[in-house]
Amino acid sequence: MELDSKKGLYRSIYLTVFLCLFSLLIQEAAPIKWLGFASLLMAGFWIGIIQIFHPKAVFDVQLWRLKKSKIWVLLISVFIALAVAIYSRWEDGFPFIPLSIGSFVMVAVSIGFIEELVFRGYIQGAAGYWNPKWAILISAVAHAGYKACLFVLPEQTIYNTPLELFLYTGIAGILFGFSRYLSGSLWPCIAAHCIFDFWVYMEQPSAPWWVW
Repeated sequence: MELDSKKGLYRSIYLTVFLCLFSLLIQEAAPIKWLGFASLLMAGFWIGIIQIFHPKAVFDVQLWRLKKSKIWVLLISVFIALAVAIYSRWEDGFPFIPLSIGSFVMVAVSIGFIEELVFRGYIQGAAGYWNPKWAILISAVAHAGYKACLFVLPEQTIYNTPLELFLYTGIAGILFGFSRYLSGSLWPCIAAHCIFDFWVYMEQPSAPWWVW
């Protein structure tokens, strides 16, 4: 197994680039849309490479345990995520407490789980072989870029502009990444992200167009 820690950084960047290309191109008509799907395949390729050469990025046993002394990280992460979700509903004109449960909510939670595996798992984990602290910022920028690019081609605004979405997602990504760094576990960031998506999308009957 190779010892060059910088390759973890490079591979996390390659994965980020292809994820952003996918989200940038996927809303376009064919044949540009096909390039988006090709980018997604390349992202899958780099996930596989990271899994082979940096196996502790995601599936290290310690990452799936949470020490009792670190439970406070989980609780604070979930509290912040719930508070931000309530504020997000208020800002968008929805009631603080969802009034019903739609059929999409469990899919939304699953998407949040997968996003944490990709961004705080593979990207932060691979970059962490190079520098664990800088890996927090790298994964946050990767996540924010992926989300913002969904709204660029064609340019669209739902509740926030692409730049605002980049900033909000980047801040959330730093908090999620810091929770992994502090706890040594993926559970705080997974729980926080899933709680946020559950609360925000609870009434959604189907997937919004921007959910990938």
